[in-house]
Amino acid sequence: SGSGGDETSLHGGCPVLGGTKWAANLWVWNAPRSGYPDAPVNAEVVELNRARNGARENQPPPPGQLHATFSNSGKDERYRNAKLYFQETFWGNLGFDDPPLGVNTFQGHVWNVKVGEETVLTWTIDGRPRQTYSV
Repeated sequence: SGSGGDETSLHGGCPVLGGTKWAANLWVWNAPRSGYPDAPVNAEVVELNRARNGARENQPPPPGQLHATFSNSGKDERYRNAKLYFQETFWGNLGFDDPPLGVNTFQGHVWNVKVGEETVLTWTIDGRPRQTYSV
């Protein structure tokens, strides 16, 4: 168009007749969303992913992508109720009885272990294709 506007941004919203028009996005997921403490978990999907990831343990990750596994040895009482965070986003429980957490990640990503609200350990992903971290 002659106005220089982006025609792909056209939509069917009603015109503003007076005042200010406000809009907001509403994001909807069709399954439980991870990243939040106490988020619901689909146990079948978790087990399926663990089985798939275990089958891929000896295969290299895709180009640029690295794999890290985080676990709790159960030897240090300070980490009994540890939780793993990607930066400040909850990723999963990393306590004594929790299974190891395998993630696809990239060099420079920062992973934090928290106990309560306190960050007690921080790991920065380096360039190795497969990395293992344990508390």
